[in-house]
Amino acid sequence: MMTIRFRSRQPQRGFTLVEAIVVMVLTGILAGVMVLFIRQPVQNYVDAAGRADMSDVADLALRRMSRELHGALPNSIRVATIGTVTLLEFIPTKSGSTYLAAEDDAGTPYLDFVAQTPAPALGNAYYNFKVVGPAPTAPYTIAANDYVVVYNLGPGFARADAYSNTAGAMNRAQISAVNVVAGSTVVTMNGNPFAVAAGQVPNTSPTHRFNVVTQPVTFRCALNNGVGELKRYWNYSSVNFTFQDNQVDPETLGTKSSALLASYVTNCNFSYLSPANLQHGIVGLGLTLGRANSAESVTLSKQVTVDNTP
Repeated sequence: MMTIRFRSRQPQRGFTLVEAIVVMVLTGILAGVMVLFIRQPVQNYVDAAGRADMSDVADLALRRMSRELHGALPNSIRVATIGTVTLLEFIPTKSGSTYLAAEDDAGTPYLDFVAQTPAPALGNAYYNFKVVGPAPTAPYTIAANDYVVVYNLGPGFARADAYSNTAGAMNRAQISAVNVVAGSTVVTMNGNPFAVAAGQVPNTSPTHRFNVVTQPVTFRCALNNGVGELKRYWNYSSVNFTFQDNQVDPETLGTKSSALLASYVTNCNFSYLSPANLQHGIVGLGLTLGRANSAESVTLSKQVTVDNTP
């Protein structure tokens, strides 16, 4: 006779509370150990990414400034510090060409460097001159409201300071119209600051060159409790003048346009050196950026050589 035996089932058993607590404690310990190993590499990555970002911002700002300074009117760069504000100003050159001079003996209208007394009314041919050769084309086309500058030497030279608004010192005339007459480009000015009385020496260009410029531009670095920003200003003017005899903070002027170039700026260092008897100048640009709530900072510097041949 067969005997069938049945094995009794053992009751299933789960984790106890103590075992679960032990597992959690061990997991926490392992996680803490892992954090100690990965925290520093992660922090290093974050710091490196932050430095790279600040470097990109500073490099882009300095490249922008360098590119514009290469096109500055000769002897028009000037630097000033007013309190915690550092200013670098220049006059942008749009284009240039050759003017017809009286000694060319090639007809009229030529740029007249001899003053007429009394001065003719505006619109008289006295304020016209012909451009020798082909005129600059777009985007460098000579247009109304641009300015003509002849042989700019800067402050201290008679009729050679493009910033000046004083008669006898300035060499800047605003263009009121540009026309084509008999196939030649004729520029009409709203005045003639280049003309001098008989017996005086005019500020003529040896090569009969003239520059066409637009309104001044200022790079303004302002710090407030060690943190600030770098901005570009243009289209600024006081009540009476767009060009300022002495360098001023454009933020204090009546009208202005501006664009942010860099924020979180902790230091700016702008300098300009124009050695005597040399036809070039050296602009030094230094910019330090720091992150908020961090000791991390990045300093970039650049040196720009500009042509000062008038």
